[in-house]
Formats: sequence, structure tokens, C-alpha cells
Amino acid sequence: AKGGGNKIGPALWGVLGRKAGSISDYKYSKAMVAHGKTWSFKEMNEFLTKPKDWIKGTKMTFVGLKKETDRAAVILYMNNNTDNPLPTQ
Repeated sequence: AKGGGNKIGPALWGVLGRKAGSISDYKYSKAMVAHGKTWSFKEMNEFLTKPKDWIKGTKMTFVGLKKETDRAAVILYMNNNTDNPLPTQ
């Protein structure tokens, strides 16, 4: 939800279109900060497939989503939970 704080991971409101590792009050892994790419649909899809393979050294313990439809549903949800959704076309 908008205005939600950081917990085990950083708040995900507005994550798509934001630079990886860029929330100032969350302690990211050095790997996530060094990754530094913007969370596009493609970037998020690759990360959600298997986070530890996409960003080696991430502290995210999530194993990933093998099914493309599951990743698409998560990405669509994240894109709907932002003040500035990325264009879907």
C-alpha cells in the first residue's frame, strides 16, 4: 500500500520505473546497490525468475517464480500499485 514502510524488504509501492537499490532508508545488499538498473518489465521478469541468479549476492531469499504467467501477474500488480504506472503497450 502507498505509504507502507520497509519491512524485511523495501516498500514496493512505485518499484517499477525506480532504480534498483535506491530507497534511502532501506539497507540493501551491496549487490542490489551495485546492480543499479531501473526496474523495467523485462528487468523485473528476469529478477523474479530466480533472484539469486539475476543479482548474485542479493539478500532476497525468495526462490523465484518459474511460470511466466505468475511473474506477469506479480508485475502487473506492482505496476498497478504506483503513482506512475509504466505503459503496458
